[in-house]
Amino acid sequence: MSFHTVRAVVIALCAIAIVAGDYQLPATVKTCKRDSDDFSSCLRLAIQEAWPTFVSGLPEFDIPVLDPYYTESHSMEFENGQQGGKMLATDIRTYGLAKARFLSVKPEMVDDLFRLEIDVEIPKILIDGNYKAEGYLASFRVGGKGFFNISMEDLRVTWDISGHVVNDIWVVEHFKLSPTVGNMKIWFSDLFNGNNELNRAALVFINEYWPLIYRAILPKLTESWDTYLTEFTNRFFSKIPFSTVFP
Repeated sequence: MSFHTVRAVVIALCAIAIVAGDYQLPATVKTCKRDSDDFSSCLRLAIQEAWPTFVSGLPEFDIPVLDPYYTESHSMEFENGQQGGKMLATDIRTYGLAKARFLSVKPEMVDDLFRLEIDVEIPKILIDGNYKAEGYLASFRVGGKGFFNISMEDLRVTWDISGHVVNDIWVVEHFKLSPTVGNMKIWFSDLFNGNNELNRAALVFINEYWPLIYRAILPKLTESWDTYLTEFTNRFFSKIPFSTVFP
């Protein structure tokens, strides 16, 4: 799953949790009590039922439209054995988040450590935009710029969000992701500075062996997601009492 997809989903989920202060949530959002027998299922249903509201965007929460979700730019570098390079993507749009299904939400609290494990399923994601890239893939030297699109099917992601509760504030310390993708198709307009024959050959190779490439870059992506999303979620939870978010 792409970084932009995960970021868009997290923005909406964090906003669902805001239930205090000067914020007023839409009537579609429900809250769930921690001491209730159905706390886990209540959280799942609350997120699922409110999802269309957040996909449409909530300017008062600084939440943009999530489908399509727009990202101005994102850069990435990686190196793993026979693969490596760097890429700058701009004007990125992600489609498909409206179809997200929340399969389970598993809350856990041990002493002052609170954890949420959330399983999300998305049938299909399409990402497109402009790019500039350089690098290598085995014996292929890559370098070019143009337009790209990536389609992913049967996505399943587990979010593992954890941190200690300090003075009634949930301080998120880690936001770990475990994404799986059923199928992926990748297209770039020009990876070899105008050499169409090499571009076609590289695309055949990438689309044949995308699982190997995906597994190679996943650790780097996971590390980046953890750092960014931990800081991002703390922007919300540092301002909201834990006992208000999860009464």
